[in-house]
Amino acid sequence: MLLGMRGTPQPQTIQVPPLCLRADITSVDDDTRTFELTFSTGAAVERMDWWTGKRYLEKLSMKPEHIRLGRLNAGAPLLDAHSAWSITDQIGVVVDDSAQIVGGKARAKVRFSKRESVAEIVGDVRDKVVRNVSVGYRVHKFEEDAGKDNKIPVRTAIDWEPFEISMVPMPADTGAQVRGQGQERGDTNPCVIVTRAGQETTMLDDPNPSPSETLVERNPLDPGAPLAPRLTLATPHEPTDHDRGADAERTRIQGLMAAARHARLPISFAEKWIADKTTLLDGQRLALEECGKRDVATIPRVSGPSIQMGDDPQVHVRAGMENALLHRANPEMFKLEDHGRQYRGLTLLDTARIFLQAQGHRTTSLTRMELAGLAMGLNTRGGMHTSSDFANLLADVASKSLRRAYEVSPQTFSVIGRRVTLPDFKAVKRLSLGEAPGLKTIDEQGEFTRGTIGEGKEEFQLTTYGRIFAITRKAIVNDDTDAFSRVPTLFGRAARNLESDVVWVQILANPNMGDGVALFATAHGNLAGTPSIIDIANVGIGRSSMRKQLALDAVTVLNLSPKFLIVCPEIETVADQFVSVNLLASQASNVNPFAGKLTVVTEPRLSLGITIDSTLVAGDVNAWYLSAAPDQVDILEYGSLEGEEGPMVESRVGFDVDGLEIKCRHDFAAKVIDHRGLFKNAGA
Repeated sequence: MLLGMRGTPQPQTIQVPPLCLRADITSVDDDTRTFELTFSTGAAVERMDWWTGKRYLEKLSMKPEHIRLGRLNAGAPLLDAHSAWSITDQIGVVVDDSAQIVGGKARAKVRFSKRESVAEIVGDVRDKVVRNVSVGYRVHKFEEDAGKDNKIPVRTAIDWEPFEISMVPMPADTGAQVRGQGQERGDTNPCVIVTRAGQETTMLDDPNPSPSETLVERNPLDPGAPLAPRLTLATPHEPTDHDRGADAERTRIQGLMAAARHARLPISFAEKWIADKTTLLDGQRLALEECGKRDVATIPRVSGPSIQMGDDPQVHVRAGMENALLHRANPEMFKLEDHGRQYRGLTLLDTARIFLQAQGHRTTSLTRMELAGLAMGLNTRGGMHTSSDFANLLADVASKSLRRAYEVSPQTFSVIGRRVTLPDFKAVKRLSLGEAPGLKTIDEQGEFTRGTIGEGKEEFQLTTYGRIFAITRKAIVNDDTDAFSRVPTLFGRAARNLESDVVWVQILANPNMGDGVALFATAHGNLAGTPSIIDIANVGIGRSSMRKQLALDAVTVLNLSPKFLIVCPEIETVADQFVSVNLLASQASNVNPFAGKLTVVTEPRLSLGITIDSTLVAGDVNAWYLSAAPDQVDILEYGSLEGEEGPMVESRVGFDVDGLEIKCRHDFAAKVIDHRGLFKNAGA
């Protein structure tokens, strides 16, 4: 180490590879595919010096003068998992001049590409499936506080430069992968380390003086007066046994880290081999053996023949178990397939045991509750909360059960409405366009005049509905299939019923339209003056009223005709008899002109009433309605959030609940757009 002032350590220069650090997404703008993230807060990260094998804590200074933001602000690339071998690896770009230091945090905005291959990644980021962001950076100067009392040294980067941001499947390895890759391709840069030893360090102008340069001690009272020479650097000498030993140790450490990385093993394996002084050859052998344990070709069963796997055993195991569990939950909806047949009849606990064994876990010494806890990701290992793919498997089974129940649950309003997708939660304004103005006679040499198209306005917006249910480890031990089959099915039906409630309350509650008049009103010409039963005369009045509906210009006749007769169950039989074509009249006056022309729609909510958020809208057992077809006029719109056409499911290992928490969320809205396509008779 070089010395300037007496006893004061001087800067040294080493070669360091690019580093990476996990970042967090803080906001999303779907319209521009722009995401804002915090790529550093300066928090300490434990790393290893590849040249000495020693560990240290790395901190990033958050002072603006210590960070080179030029490359980010000039449009640095957004990469796929730090890969930069092809143009397709770049999935976006850092927004120009967006990188800045705010409140001690380093922030930037990234914008994704419009390429179709990137759209799926954008969707996963928006849905929080892909959550991990990693920032690549270089350090040009460290300030080191030497560890005292056997404490780990702390290196603070006082000159560092972020140069790319990546979307990654897992948080960056804090000491192995990125550094190792940099070593292999020689991608390093000089980094000056300034050591602090209790007083201000006097830095040399050149951290790498020539061999002939003499360092002298300076008098602090008279800086211009040199003292006697303090140290003269010797001419480089031939490598000694110590040098060759250091090189061999460095090669061993790098080789062991590479072996663990290529075998996709946790960094703890390489750390143990290094600490145990394992040779490079033995470390490579141990890495292959560990791969053999994890790449299981035969999965044991509780009884019966062994299970033969294909190229990817864990994928086959998961798919087979999922099919078997779905079939067990609902045999009619989910047929048993060949890859699921081998797991038929297993209990939940047996399924969990086989799944864990396929992932390389030893389960022979675990109790039933410990086995269930490990499968659900509830075990705590070394202070870290573990997670299990088995919990995700159960969540997928619950999600598919919920979605299938949602899809098959009956609804009656679809024939009179139009499904739409809404891009966001902002209020949506729907315009009811009036017909074009009537054509006027043009005399010889006459001029064409301009007309206007009238507009009506209706407004509605999405509302979010949701609940949470749990799959506990007790349910696993007790083999309670209701936890992941019946309960999700009920949630799926509940989402479907919610849609029906939101739609039919529009009809039953008779809300005000955009013009301030109730949906069914005399002013709208769609309400019978005298309540009456379903018969030829009264239905004829309704048809006549719909025929005479006018456009928004109050002149153009729409000539609408009823297509549907909407009733509650109490008068369904009467309605069916009225529209039947099997009743033959003995005389012309008894002929029913509506036979075969109207379709009966029966909705029980019209008589039972509807409760939404503890608010009850009473039903009516006598009222009946006529509706035109949606292709004649816009009557009703209903829809959900774009990309989420149905209930969405999210899951996490619970802290308050001893098991897996599953959240069902549904964004939905409905609104009557035009009153002219509906007619109501209060009935008698």
